[in-house]
Amino acid sequence: MPADSERISPGMSPGDPGTDITTNTFDGRIRSIPTYVPGRKAGERYDLTYGSIITAFPANTGRPRDFYVLNFMYNPSTVQVSHSLDAANALMPAYTRSDYDTGTPLVGAGGTLSFSLLFDRTYETSDSSYWDSLPGEMGVGADIQVLYNLTGINTPQVTWWNAGDPAGEKKYDNGVKSVLGTMQMNPVWVRFPQNAANYAKAVPFMTRLVYFGYINSIGISYTHFTQRMVPVRCAVSLSVQLMSTTGWS
Repeated sequence: MPADSERISPGMSPGDPGTDITTNTFDGRIRSIPTYVPGRKAGERYDLTYGSIITAFPANTGRPRDFYVLNFMYNPSTVQVSHSLDAANALMPAYTRSDYDTGTPLVGAGGTLSFSLLFDRTYETSDSSYWDSLPGEMGVGADIQVLYNLTGINTPQVTWWNAGDPAGEKKYDNGVKSVLGTMQMNPVWVRFPQNAANYAKAVPFMTRLVYFGYINSIGISYTHFTQRMVPVRCAVSLSVQLMSTTGWS
């Protein structure tokens, strides 16, 4: 069954972009596999560990504790990371700087991260219990809307109306509609969780694939559709400009 957060908001058409779409969840049937771990009971099922992308700033929903979170349906098969120096934008080592210079510029760290994701909404688009939900009506569009919110492509629009009176006073309605805009440099955390390790508390970033930066490139390939042209599957390639985590929790 779809979560309450994935129900279509009143007055919102299924295909409309919306900044209030903060996260994506998946049908449990596609997130579980039969156990193959020794000692487990035959036929027992368990959920795998998946990654996510989380914004460093709260979402544009008016609720201060909301963050945009794009959950992975499957972990990527390949994660590519590169680090390089930019002579025009390099940070001097601490031992070469004055004791009075304690600041760290929040700029690109000369590194890039790239990986690809796959989203599949076969269950949601074929199960009648999902037909009044975002994944049921939009398919993988529900996942792409979260991605668009992560990168600022979905932008709130201030609309006005005159209540049917052309001569009447214009009235403004904030936050009801949003438009498709251009990408923005929104800092995000990219996490590829792993199982708990003995040294997780001592060196947490050494036992986890965790990166910080902003998404600077998106490629989307829609591969399967329903008879109503609702996208059921898509492949998404992402590139991230890495940044220093100084000052960020």
